[in-house]
Amino acid sequence: MTARIVVGMDVADLPTPVVVVDRAILRRNVAAMAAHARRLGVALRPHWKTTKSAQAARLQLEAGAVGLTAATAAEMQALADGISPSVFLAYPPVGRARTDAVLAAMRSAEVIIGADSVDAVRDLAERVHALGRTVAVRLDVDTGLRRTGVVPEKAVGAARALAAMPGVVVEGVWTHEGQVQGVGADETRRMKAGVAAGRLLVETAEAIRADGIPVTSVSVGSTPGARSAPTVPGITEMRPGTYVLGDENQVRIGTVENDDVAVSVHSSVVSIEPEPWVIIDAGIKAMSSDGSTHGDGRIGTVIGPSGGVVVTGHEEHGFLQGATGVRVGDVVKVRPNHACGVVNMHSQIAVVEDGVVVDVWPVLARH
Repeated sequence: MTARIVVGMDVADLPTPVVVVDRAILRRNVAAMAAHARRLGVALRPHWKTTKSAQAARLQLEAGAVGLTAATAAEMQALADGISPSVFLAYPPVGRARTDAVLAAMRSAEVIIGADSVDAVRDLAERVHALGRTVAVRLDVDTGLRRTGVVPEKAVGAARALAAMPGVVVEGVWTHEGQVQGVGADETRRMKAGVAAGRLLVETAEAIRADGIPVTSVSVGSTPGARSAPTVPGITEMRPGTYVLGDENQVRIGTVENDDVAVSVHSSVVSIEPEPWVIIDAGIKAMSSDGSTHGDGRIGTVIGPSGGVVVTGHEEHGFLQGATGVRVGDVVKVRPNHACGVVNMHSQIAVVEDGVVVDVWPVLARH
């Protein structure tokens, strides 16, 4: 049973472990990224997996986002169900369940699909064509992450094959320049990596257009690359996600400032035996097991006077090391390595301002 969180509750009385979001910081982050996109003259389509919150999505849309990005069929369906007028599914629609979800979402929202092969969209294209409709597809291009996506040299052929499919309109190209985070804290190298990814995507789009396919969207997406990749002339859209909450990984590499992190996990000290550990009630089920850019295996970093690092975790136990002056019953605030993974571990978010809960956001489309 989920512990009860109510509006008006003092933050000190929250049941732990609990995800806490500072509303003022979140709103500031939303406004800052929207202003950045406007200055660059590119559309903003934030990745929704960071918050999985209808309320956060609406704040982003009100600030000027053209739509939202989803990673799963459940996220796409939740967004299409009255939250966002336009959804980009940045994941191949492979399997009957995903195809069903796309068809359902298309009844209430604009849906754009990201894929890197004919095989990934074959079933969807056949079913859409049978209905007398078309589906917009963006070609996934690998600009260096080596995850999904065609290499640029094969992009023209892949786009041509997709465009030949009945039921498919090749709407654009996209990439996730996640390799920018791997560069680390060197800002110059990070900027170069982001710009290189953006240029490669623009060049790929130009080659596809030269082949006779009039792609319009050229979309990059990551928080580490948000200050670099979208600055390349020819980029039309950016899809950062983590920026809205921030996290320790982004602070560590310098893409987010300490004061711009809106999210923390509040956790109670449950044991101070045996040394050298302090045991807290936030283990991997509360913090997730996402890796740290510190490179030391930690699952979280305490912010506040006690200090300390959550060096590892069992399911309900976090192993805190380096904290000073803590006693059983004390509450520590832990900054997660990765906001997206942490939010997905919880069913609700306590939204606070000035030490008081001002809203409770359900976490939708968990998986």
